[in-house]
Amino acid sequence: MLLAKPDVSLADHLAEVTRLGMALARRLELSEPLYTKALLACALHDIGKATQEFQDHIQGRPGNYPHALASLPFVLLLEGQLNRALGLPQTRYEAAAAVLTHHSPLGSELYKGYDKPRYHPDLLSLLGEVWHLLQAVGVGNLPPLEPFWKQLQALLQSAPVALLDTPVRGVDEKRATLRGILQQLPPKDFACVKAVLHLADWLASAKKSDPTTLFLTEGAKAIAQHTERLRGRLRPFQVQARQAAADVLWLRAPTGTGKTEALLLWAGDTERLLYLLPTQATTNAMWQRLRRIYGEETVALAHGRAAYMLRQEADEDPLDARLFGSVFAKPVTVATLDQYLLAHLHGRHWEERRTLARRATVILDEIHAYEPYTLGLLVEALERERPQRLALASATLPEALLALFPPGHLVEADPAIWERRRHRLHLREGSLLEEGVSAALEAAQSGQAVLVVVNTIRDAQEFYRRLREVGEDCELLHARFTFRDRQAKESRVSQPRPGLIFVATQVVEVSLDISYDVLITELAPVDALIQRMGRINRRGDKPPAPVIMYTQTTEGTQRVYGKEILSWSESLLKELPECPTDRDLAQATQELYAQVTQTPAWQEALEQGRQTLQAVQATLGCYTIGLSDEKLKERFATRRGPLSVEVLPMAFLEEAQTLKERQEGWRMPELLVPVPVWWLHEYKEAFSFSAELRVLLTTLSYTPELGLCPDFVEEAQFL
Repeated sequence: MLLAKPDVSLADHLAEVTRLGMALARRLELSEPLYTKALLACALHDIGKATQEFQDHIQGRPGNYPHALASLPFVLLLEGQLNRALGLPQTRYEAAAAVLTHHSPLGSELYKGYDKPRYHPDLLSLLGEVWHLLQAVGVGNLPPLEPFWKQLQALLQSAPVALLDTPVRGVDEKRATLRGILQQLPPKDFACVKAVLHLADWLASAKKSDPTTLFLTEGAKAIAQHTERLRGRLRPFQVQARQAAADVLWLRAPTGTGKTEALLLWAGDTERLLYLLPTQATTNAMWQRLRRIYGEETVALAHGRAAYMLRQEADEDPLDARLFGSVFAKPVTVATLDQYLLAHLHGRHWEERRTLARRATVILDEIHAYEPYTLGLLVEALERERPQRLALASATLPEALLALFPPGHLVEADPAIWERRRHRLHLREGSLLEEGVSAALEAAQSGQAVLVVVNTIRDAQEFYRRLREVGEDCELLHARFTFRDRQAKESRVSQPRPGLIFVATQVVEVSLDISYDVLITELAPVDALIQRMGRINRRGDKPPAPVIMYTQTTEGTQRVYGKEILSWSESLLKELPECPTDRDLAQATQELYAQVTQTPAWQEALEQGRQTLQAVQATLGCYTIGLSDEKLKERFATRRGPLSVEVLPMAFLEEAQTLKERQEGWRMPELLVPVPVWWLHEYKEAFSFSAELRVLLTTLSYTPELGLCPDFVEEAQFL
């Protein structure tokens, strides 16, 4: 008996994948030709396991051969014959492309150098079973098996890879080989067929017999039960969102007023929900929140640290959860926007992500938080492939940003909410570093919990040092801590205690759900300041909280934000009343964005984002991006600004080695710290590469209190 796995026959596996593929293709509403091609791919994807090499391998004997490559002649010949029956051009080989790439991404070097396999004597018998399978699932126009088998023999005489690189007659020069033909397939069609094949194959391998587990059911009921438990009564704007029938929603509501619930009420009974946020921290928090609403097995997490977060909760590697979550295949996925954009830049598994996202309800929360280059990528992606339903949400939702996106139905928080006065502004002309310490000490000594936001890491560390000199109860948070220390700090500061001084950089703006009593901050753009202000008196249930803002800016602050934007922001702040309403603050943001978005630099960055996505997709066609190509690698980034790389401080070298010895390498991210890439070139003596751990080491000082402390003067500091 031919085997697909040690305990599964090849015929049974092909039958199960085809059954699952049929259900998925119907659920995804594939057109008739693509439906046929998806079933063809499912039925033939592993027929290349009918080789002597693979059967030896599966039984523990020496031997192996890429079975996807060995499957190519079968699906290529049959698809070509079905193309004629379906009235399709002979260049439409979506099924062949999906089968060929179901273990390796499509690319110019795929499978080069392989000779031909030794097909198993039982191959014809298996092929007969496949024919019966295809007929049973309704694939028509199949040729008789005997003449097909005879034609197939000619193809099996040479190495399958030769089929990819042999010139093809009758096609234009750009697609002179089959490899070129596959690259130039319609990407959406190829992606649909491959998505069905991959999802069906993964479900079968995970022994999950019901594909409906990949789709959301009774979402409206789940959120209704949640809102009933939470408040018992909905706010008027939440009711408006639930009743909105529009496919594009714009939602403007201040923090802490139920914006997330309104978005979920609008999403209702969608079959797939994709909730996108700016940072990993906000994504982690929303993941936990939505799991409580929809159920733990229903909600996936997708970002660069997702594998680590999932592994923390499991005794073993949660492979299935990682795999399905990473491609947006779970009913609800909470992800960073980066994951969505990398799919449009043809990162790994772009086919599944984009296919599923097109039929999803996509929520873009905190839409104000992105730089213009990222917005350019997003706008272009949405113009090319709009999801089934789309929501844009923010506390401010500037009109200048909305103009970039599809027209939508606007829902705003209730008028009474906008009239809240949560803050009392105190603008001071001095320097935060020189004068803010005494202000923080005075507030803390009166029993208040104080949040201090500093614009650069270096200045935040210095501010913290000065507090520690007088022995105050204080915490420091910025982006240059290990992941473990940062998690511990976020936990400690999430419940502010009287007298605590929490010193942080911009990481608090969209990452922590906290509410302190006093804010002391440096001048920053109005929208950033409003986010900082949202971390004190968050729900407006106390008298207006003091906001002490120092307007003297350092060179570091000017490099981060730009002098012009800081000047505009200061002017807008001076025009505000001492106790502004939430509407006053939103209007100030509107005015700032109206100015900023018209600057040549902003418009240029936006256009660069759009052009980057256009160029990547035009260059790659159906290929997955190859990061060995330096030009393409430069474009495989969702944000502009200094790139970072993670390094291991020497203080943790012994612990990292112990983790490796214990086979707990998955915990390595706990010990890593991000640093700007330019440090590696400018300060080479501080970095080295550990071949044993496959990680960069740094001799720079690290302490859990201060984080990574460079012994050189930094030219720029972010977060």
